[in-house]
Amino acid sequence: MTVQEFWNSGISFLNLCAVYYVTQILKCVQISFIVFAFVYFLRKTLLKNRVFLKSMLWSLFIPVLFAGKIKFFYENTIGILLFTWWTEICKTCIWINWLYICGIFVYAARRFYKKRKLKKMVAGMERRILEDTSIYVTKMPVTPSTIGIFRPKIIMPEVMLKEYDRKELHTILLHEKTHIQLGHLLFYFLWDILRVLLWLNPLLTIGTKFFREDMEEICDWVTIQRSEGKAYAYGQLLLKSMRVLQAENENFNMFATFAGDKEYQNIRQRVTRIALYRPYKQTTAVGTWIAAMLCIIAAIIWIQNISYDRYNPDEGILTYGYDGNNVTFFDNHDALHQMITYDDNYVYVDREAFENYLRRHNASGDIFIVFGGFYKLPGIGGVGCSCYYESGSKEQIVQIPYESPVDSWRIKLLKLL
Repeated sequence: MTVQEFWNSGISFLNLCAVYYVTQILKCVQISFIVFAFVYFLRKTLLKNRVFLKSMLWSLFIPVLFAGKIKFFYENTIGILLFTWWTEICKTCIWINWLYICGIFVYAARRFYKKRKLKKMVAGMERRILEDTSIYVTKMPVTPSTIGIFRPKIIMPEVMLKEYDRKELHTILLHEKTHIQLGHLLFYFLWDILRVLLWLNPLLTIGTKFFREDMEEICDWVTIQRSEGKAYAYGQLLLKSMRVLQAENENFNMFATFAGDKEYQNIRQRVTRIALYRPYKQTTAVGTWIAAMLCIIAAIIWIQNISYDRYNPDEGILTYGYDGNNVTFFDNHDALHQMITYDDNYVYVDREAFENYLRRHNASGDIFIVFGGFYKLPGIGGVGCSCYYESGSKEQIVQIPYESPVDSWRIKLLKLL
């Protein structure tokens, strides 16, 4: 193989990978619109006041990421009409796939840059110990927050440490610890991954606000119950936070939550939700979470069962004619299965039936038969066996030897994709 042939082969393989993955992701994007509408509707209606169940709705987006290879898209008439047009566009216009992949990298780079910038800012803050917990103190009038997944860091404004009493600081610290213990930082990270991969759906970016509201509401309820306080006192603490931070700096920066009319409305809505707090049984909350996770796992397993495998045996048979420059004839009719069979070493052709078939289709040029092998998705990626049919035989059943395609590293890698 020459350098040019190796280069062309590599480019073709990368294009195939791009088409294979982007067609799946774009189907997930389309499904995510439906799931978002479903989640938004339920959290605004039936589950509006069901704090734990409402938050579990967001886990419905997890199975969406596994739905790109569902057979419904390729074998059902409705699925073909609704979803296959994207596949055809991606197969025809390779540049669209690379454009989408570039969008993923750009979106991911932006998210990474913002988090990296915030991480560096926190690293330069003063560290103190509050109730045996290491916190990072900032002079900026921002709301307490927590960043990081594996090494979470709690950030608190210096003004709160000065203005709040010990009990109030304990409640605020407990709230941030609850975010960590409930895994919210990991959930935020997974949500960012979802937004990056499905960046073509703007509703996911818009929905970030609602997602964080629901996580915050759970954290508020758990904090109130753990602190053994009352919802009224907890709401008063939030309102005090708004007053203290506004007094510290009228011109809030981008990190401040309690700033201006918009932030006032946000805190007002949050206090309103806190007013609905009712004591709950921890076993019920944990049971709800476990049941939701089991449902999500079951949904993923079900999706895998109705989806194409990583690679699928190709039972089809096709024939084509080639005159040395152009394909003169091509057909993959089901009738070929009645004329052609094969085993591990030979192809068996019913001579009379096959040659009548070729005459009816005005086949010309050298006739090739393609069969067996595997495919990734219908019409996308795969390898097959082939043989050359030579006319003029006197045998009723023409026996043609063939060799299976070499199981090269490219084929092995294609199977693993």
